[in-house]
Amino acid sequence: MSRGVGARRAVAWGSVVLGALLTASLLARGGSSEVGYAGDLRVGGVLRELRLPTLEGDGIVDYAAYAERPLVINFFASWCPSCVAEMPDFETVHRRLRGRVAFLGISQSDARAASIDLVRRTGVTYDTAFDAQGAFFSALGGAGMPTTVFVRPGGEIADVWVGPLNDDALAALIAEHFGVTA
Repeated sequence: MSRGVGARRAVAWGSVVLGALLTASLLARGGSSEVGYAGDLRVGGVLRELRLPTLEGDGIVDYAAYAERPLVINFFASWCPSCVAEMPDFETVHRRLRGRVAFLGISQSDARAASIDLVRRTGVTYDTAFDAQGAFFSALGGAGMPTTVFVRPGGEIADVWVGPLNDDALAALIAEHFGVTA
């Protein structure tokens, strides 16, 4: 009987050690441990917290910096042709709105270098963040790429749009959800 207890303890300790090694590995690679979020992440729910590493550099993107104004969050990846196609249109609308609406691009489940290259090639100047494992995207129920989230001041999630948007469609959704015209 003691042999069974010892085997269970060995398995338990093995699980603890494996978990510690996995956590250390994620931290060393800048994995999802750097991503933090809280709230009711569905349409009509409230985004309370969001912290992500910046796409470039060692900074942190914190939702608190955007909480007082409308926010457009656009998930993108270099492997997504529709993402690549829509990013210049997002930049166009971002420039037209001149800060009345905040924009945040989030690279998800992509290589950091590939996403940095994409942002540069498409001319994006709004803030960008990095979600290496796609944890925040998954928490929102991400169903396809690209995905755009419209967050009202105070954090209410007004809409989650799956699929590409051109500048006219994006401007229309911003007007519909935020009452702000480009």
